[in-house]
Parts: sequence; structure tokens; C-alpha cells
Amino acid sequence: MNATTMGSTPTPDSLSRTLASWRLAAPRDPQFRAAVWQRIGESAAAQPWAVYARRHAIAVSGALTLAVAVGAVGGHGWARAQVAAESARLAAAYVQGLDARAMPMP
Repeated sequence: MNATTMGSTPTPDSLSRTLASWRLAAPRDPQFRAAVWQRIGESAAAQPWAVYARRHAIAVSGALTLAVAVGAVGGHGWARAQVAAESARLAAAYVQGLDARAMPMP
């Protein structure tokens, strides 16, 4: 081994010449665009719910969790309103049964 290859770095000029000498001649595929559009069409096609859910598991589980939480909070509020209304109705019926002034006349 000589001193120029062992432990020496190439000069910027030699690197530029080496890079300039590299030429890539890849063959062109005339069906490339058609194949790309076909793959895009296949991915946009209707897919079964199970496949969609597996591919988007985090989003689906987040939406499901959000729906359950909103339903629980909404249901709790609705139930409290129903209990309050029923309590008011029972209290009014109780008072009406005891108070002669509040009793309905036949």
C-alpha cells in the first residue's frame, strides 16, 4: 500500500471528477404511470370494514372510546334529569294526596 491510499482523504477535485463520471442509464418503463394509477385505484377501492379497522386501529379505537365516553356522560345527564323530574312528580302527588287544598275535585 502506498501513502496516498492509506489513511488519506480524496481531494474535492478527484471526488467531483469521480461523481461526474458516474452515469446512470436506467431503462424507461412505458407502463410506469399506468401501473401507478392502477395501484392508486386499488388502494382507493372499497374495502371491508374489518380491513379498514385493522389498518386504522388507533383511530378506530380512539373514536370508539370517545363515543363511549360521550354516551356515558350524556346518559348520566339524561338519567339525572329523569330522576329529578320523577322526584318532583312524586312529591307533587304526595302533597296532593295529603293537602285538602291541593286535592282534585271529583
